[in-house]
Parts: sequence; C-alpha cells; structure tokens
Amino acid sequence: MTKHTKIIRIAVLAEEPLGWPSGKHYFPIILNDYSWTVNNKRYLFSTQYIYDKDIIHGKLNTNKYDVLLVPGGGVGDAEAIVKSFNFSRKVRRWRKNIKTFIEEGGGYIGICGGVTLFTGFHREKDKKNISFFEKHFNEKSIGISCVKHYYNKITFRFLLPFQKNPDEIGAISYVFSFAPGKTKDKKFIHCAGVPVDFRILKNNPIFSDYKKDTLRIRWWGGPALKIPKNNNREIKILARYPKNDFSTDSKTSIFAWRYEGGFYGLIRSLFKSLKFIKKNDGSLKNLLMYIYYFATPWKKTDKKIDLDFSDRPSIVTEIYPNNKKGRIVLCTSHPEYMVWWEGFIDEVEENGENCVADGFHRWNDIKSLSKDLLKELTYTWWVVRRLSAWCGKVPDKDLPPISKETSTDEIKKIIRQNIFWDGTLKNQIKNI
Repeated sequence: MTKHTKIIRIAVLAEEPLGWPSGKHYFPIILNDYSWTVNNKRYLFSTQYIYDKDIIHGKLNTNKYDVLLVPGGGVGDAEAIVKSFNFSRKVRRWRKNIKTFIEEGGGYIGICGGVTLFTGFHREKDKKNISFFEKHFNEKSIGISCVKHYYNKITFRFLLPFQKNPDEIGAISYVFSFAPGKTKDKKFIHCAGVPVDFRILKNNPIFSDYKKDTLRIRWWGGPALKIPKNNNREIKILARYPKNDFSTDSKTSIFAWRYEGGFYGLIRSLFKSLKFIKKNDGSLKNLLMYIYYFATPWKKTDKKIDLDFSDRPSIVTEIYPNNKKGRIVLCTSHPEYMVWWEGFIDEVEENGENCVADGFHRWNDIKSLSKDLLKELTYTWWVVRRLSAWCGKVPDKDLPPISKETSTDEIKKIIRQNIFWDGTLKNQIKNI
C-alpha cells in the first residue's frame, strides 16, 4: 500500500493568438493521469489548459499549479510574435504574472517556441546587423531566465515578399514548408522538420540512467541556447545539437524558396482563402494565415539554409536564484512528437504554382513504420514526463521511468488525424 499520492499540477498554455495550430493536445495525453510509484510513494500528473485571460487575472499561481508548460508552434511562437508587438497594460501584467509565478517557486517548461517566448536573443559579436524580429524577441521576452536563445538568422516568411535575401529566414525555413513525406512502403505521413540525434549529457537526474550517448528527438525550427559565462544560478546542459550540423548534411539540408507573386498574388490568395474557408466550414479568424498559405508562386533559390547549430546546447535546466528555487526547463526540440528513421529530404518540383500549403520540401524513403506506430509516436514521451516531474520538484531519485507505451484510443486518434495524410488539402494544412 502506498503512503500517499503527490500530485504535480501542470498548467498547459493553450492560447493560439494567430490561429496557427499547435501540438498542445499532445501534453494532456502524455501527462494527465499518468502515475508512477517509487518506494511506496505515488506520483500523479494533473493537467489543465490555461489561457492569456487566466494569467492576466492572476489564476496562474502556486496555490493552483506547480508548473506552467508552454508548447511551441501556434502557442509559444505565436505568443512570442504577438506579445512582442503589443505594448498594452494587459500584456505587461501577463509577463509580470508569469515572472511572479517563477519567483514564488513555480516551474516553467518551454518547448521550442516556448523557449523564444521566455528568453532573450543572443547576438554573436561579429554580427553587424540585427533583424527586426531579433530585436523584438530580445526586448520583449518574459526576461526571468539568464539563458538566451540563438539563431544565426531569423525572420518569418510573412515578410519574405519584401526581402532581398530569402535565406535570412534561417531555421523557420523548416517550418510551414513540408509536403507529406513518403515511407518505403508508400505510406504518406506528416513529417515536417528533422529527427535529430542529440548528444545527451549524464550529469543530471533527467538522463543520468539513460543508457545511450545520443537520443533521437524531433526538431522543428527551434533555436539553440547560449549560457552566459557569469551567472548567479545553477544551470545544467542536458543535451547538445550534433557536432555535424544537420543543416549541412546532404540528407537533411534544404534550399531557401522565394515568393515572387507580389501583391497581385496576395489578392488572388485572398479569394482562394475565402473559398477554402467556405467549402470547409472554416473560421474567418484564420484568413490571414490562409492568404499566406495559398499565395503563389514561390521559386527555389540556389541558397541553402545554414543553421550554425553545431554542438550548441539544446536542453537546459535552470534554478531561479531565490529561496523559492523555481525550476526552469528550456527544450528547443519537440519530445512530444513522433520520430522516424532513414530517408532524406527532397525539394518538390517547381510548377509555377508552388505555395506554402502544398510544401517546398518532402521526406522520401523513410523506413517503414511499426505496425501500431507506438515506437515512432511515443519514442520520447518519457522525456516530457521527466522534464515535467523535475520541474515540479519531484526528488531526483523518484523521476518517472523510461518506459514503453501501450496503445489507447487517444493515441489512435492522434495517429489517424495527425500522422497519416488522408490526401486532402484540409488535412495537410491542419498538420502544416
């Protein structure tokens, strides 16, 4: 009989301010009601969605929650964009209340865009110019972490119609850009980004008992991290990017694409977007996003994307330096998403009507997936649980096990809706 149950209460930020979808729905499936027992002590995760209005009204506090988890994509990245251009009193209160939550001992987990939202931007000393977005990400971060995020180049495709150098998009070129990939047995799957073999460090409780030196985790446009030489807190690097930068590998390198439709192409896209929304019972709040998706034409350039991520930190833990010791996890990859093996990235054929919705790159010759897809889909779910438990101040020796998953109805639903492509544009856009 167990002595008692310790509940780790996790607030999952669910705001998607640009109508851009995210993987927020993965985290309740991975975490909620998951329990494990160590030495007759039972631990249980409890998750609940939280929204901007809740944070502004003070509902994010340590009486209700132990951890705030911020997913990437339409949550973290979109919040970073929107909040960097909003100077209202509400947004200042939103930042302040998150900061207070950490100062009072709460935990923070940032996944991919949740990292850029939380941290300032690191600028290399030899870089002469800093982009508009880099400046805003630096000045408008929540600003409680001393760790910074790093991109050698970063902007968003929304601005590319007005840019001279399309490779300035940097890591974001791996986002909004993949057509469904094809496996060796001719299955079409949604597989944007790159499954990366990160180098794992063992001097921490998360990975101390992990048997291998590398771990394959899905990367999908996240930054690298920069640790300041002089800091006043305990920081540990848990994982690093490979020494051989995957953006320079022939199998995983990609070319920059340039939009050449001008304003006329955007006007045409407006009407196409309205038609798509009407046909699919969509929402007008996604209109701007669809205009971007459907604008044509785009053309491949001869410029390859260079990330400059070689051996840089990818997962970092940090303890806030006061007596409450709030814990922070910054993870630039996506351990909630599936991985795959083998294959290579091809550029799609130029046809004069290429657009974001159809994709510019495609994975080919991926190793055939397992029968129930559990190996690929849940390969790093244990990492999500361990990061969450550590952030929720579970003792180091009591972290969740490295365990295999069993199939559930929720997992089958993810496979049906988010993994296999059903051949429709609607399904492609939903998983873009």
